[in-house]
Amino acid sequence: MNLFITKNKFPNRIAKHIVYWIGLIIFFGVTWGTHDNDYSRSFIIQSFGLPARMILVYVSIYILIPKFFLKKQFIAFIISYILLLLFCSICIQRPIIYFHVEPSYFPGWQSQGYFTITELMNTVLDVNIAAIIPLGVNFFKFYYNSQQKALTLQKEKLEAELNQLRNQVHPHFLFNTLNNLYALIIKKSDLAGQSVLKLSQLMRYMLYEANVPKVFISKEIEYLRNYVDLEKIRFDKNVDISFNSEIDKDYEISPFLLIPFVENAFKHGTSCTQNSWVVINLVVKQYQLVLQVENGKNQNSKEQTTDSGIGFSNVEKRLDLLYKDKHTLVIKDNELSYEVFLKLNLQ
Repeated sequence: MNLFITKNKFPNRIAKHIVYWIGLIIFFGVTWGTHDNDYSRSFIIQSFGLPARMILVYVSIYILIPKFFLKKQFIAFIISYILLLLFCSICIQRPIIYFHVEPSYFPGWQSQGYFTITELMNTVLDVNIAAIIPLGVNFFKFYYNSQQKALTLQKEKLEAELNQLRNQVHPHFLFNTLNNLYALIIKKSDLAGQSVLKLSQLMRYMLYEANVPKVFISKEIEYLRNYVDLEKIRFDKNVDISFNSEIDKDYEISPFLLIPFVENAFKHGTSCTQNSWVVINLVVKQYQLVLQVENGKNQNSKEQTTDSGIGFSNVEKRLDLLYKDKHTLVIKDNELSYEVFLKLNLQ
């Protein structure tokens, strides 16, 4: 979870620690050594600062961060860190500086006292500066991992919702199609056998070919055409049915996105007492899919609903989940007709 615990590109964790502390000594040794050009003394003094700095860093990343920060107890972490910083500065770093470094390396230095506010603040800042990079990296990793976890959970939730929505399509469509087939059998129509063949092709697509996130648009069109053919067999010449499709390339699309609009048209467009009709036009060019489904309305019936049961609400949810900001859905409810216009960006 942090710089000193997780495995990364460094082949050896100990080597990584050594590189960091040596780099810290060199950086501040050179920085302070430029004042009097006594770099050897500056490096030695920086080495005496390691105990307090290392205790602050390792206690913070191995104890305080797992115990408080990772559990999002931020106030407890801040208080604990401040207390640890004061302990390392006053009880470890300050005695080394006051009793050893100043007398040995700065014999002419006149200290203002052990507990002088200025001296203590300088010591606190000197110790704390070593923890900035390790804690900064740990905080960044915590934020990054939290974001990745949130994205993973969001993706899993999305996939679960999509699977649930897709599973709802199958019994809904099967129920409607079996009703159609039942009507043919009751009539003892010779077209019942052809209907069974069409139904088997639909079921093969639903069970085996469309069990993936995306399918080729040609497969989806074939699925729609089989459905329309079944409806043509069912209504014979009583309903004027037109289905036209045109594609310039076999793009990919999420399966079962288009069928609810077609089902909705047949549900309401075939209930007219006279002049029942359904028109379906599908054009796919340059990654743009345009679907226009229009059906006639019975003037004496109630206003056609935009929700044909599970299917229509299902596809609206799936469009929002899969093609958010990539689709336009327009519904026109006129006196004599009902039209659905869908524009979808397949990129």
